[in-house]
Amino acid sequence: MKQQRLYLLFIVGMLFLNLCSCSDNEVIEILDAKEVASLADKCDTLFNSHIDAWDSRDPEALRLIYSEDIVHFDGRPLFEGIDSVVNMADFMFEQFPDWQMEAGETYISRDGCVGTWVNWGVFGFTEDDPGYEFDVLETSNGKISFWRLYYSQNFHQAIDHKAIVDDVFLLKFASVWSSGNESEIGKLYTQDATLEDSLYFVVVVGTQQIKKYATGFFERGSIIKWNLVDSFAESEVESYFKEQYPFISQGGIFSIITNDAEANPCEVLAIVILTPDEAGAIQRQQIFYQAETLINCGWAK
Repeated sequence: MKQQRLYLLFIVGMLFLNLCSCSDNEVIEILDAKEVASLADKCDTLFNSHIDAWDSRDPEALRLIYSEDIVHFDGRPLFEGIDSVVNMADFMFEQFPDWQMEAGETYISRDGCVGTWVNWGVFGFTEDDPGYEFDVLETSNGKISFWRLYYSQNFHQAIDHKAIVDDVFLLKFASVWSSGNESEIGKLYTQDATLEDSLYFVVVVGTQQIKKYATGFFERGSIIKWNLVDSFAESEVESYFKEQYPFISQGGIFSIITNDAEANPCEVLAIVILTPDEAGAIQRQQIFYQAETLINCGWAK
C-alpha cells in the first residue's frame, strides 16, 4: 500500500538522522519559530479547507482537496479512492440534513497535520455540547491523500460503540512521563517500540533509545508535568483490517507544564497518539504540537 511504503521510507530516513546525531548527552535544539509558524499556517489552511469542503455539501468541492487515491480510515470502514469518499459523503449529507460543523485547533509534525473537527446537529450533539473528531491528515502533491479518524468518548457513546477510550491507560502515560524517571518511562513500551517526534527530526526505536529521548525531552524545560486534557480513540477495527491494524490506537490532548525563559509557568499543548499491544505496552507513539504554545514557551524561537 502506498502509505505503508511512504511510512517505511520516512522511518528509514529519520532513523538515519537520529542515529547520526544521537549521543548520551544529546542537546535538544530549539526550533525555529518562523518555520514552526509556517508549518502551522499550512496545517491550518489544509484543515480549514477540509472542513469547508464538507460544510459546503458539494461533492465537487471534495474532489478539489482530496487526491484520486485518497485513503479514509476510521477502523470501520475504510474508503479508498476519491469516488468512494465522495459517495460516503453524499450518504452522510442525506442522512444528517441538520449537521453543523467547524474547524477547531490544529497540531503539527513535519509529516502530518492533526485537526479538531467540531460537530453538532447530529447524534444528539448541540453547539454547546458538541462531538469531537480528531483527523490525522497527510498530503501528496498538495492534496489530502490519507485521512485517519479518531473520536472523543462522547462521540463513541453517541454512535453506540463500546467504551474504547481508556483514560486509565492515558492517565498512567501522563503520570509516568511527569515523574521524570527514564527507567519507569521505558517500562511503558515494548522492546521494539517506535517513538516519532518528527517536528524535532526524531524517530527512535527500542526502549533504550526511548529513555535517551526522554532525557533530552526533559532538557527542553524545567518542571515538566503532563496533564490529560481530552482523550480519543479510533473505532474498533473490522476483522478484515486486523492484519494491517491489529490494535486500536488512541490518545489525547496533553497539557505539558514547563517554565518559559523568565521561569514563569507555561503550557505546551500536544496531541499524542499511542498504539498499544494486547498487554497494554506501547508499540508506537506519535506526537504533534500546537504551534503557538511552542513559541509562547520558548521551545521555538
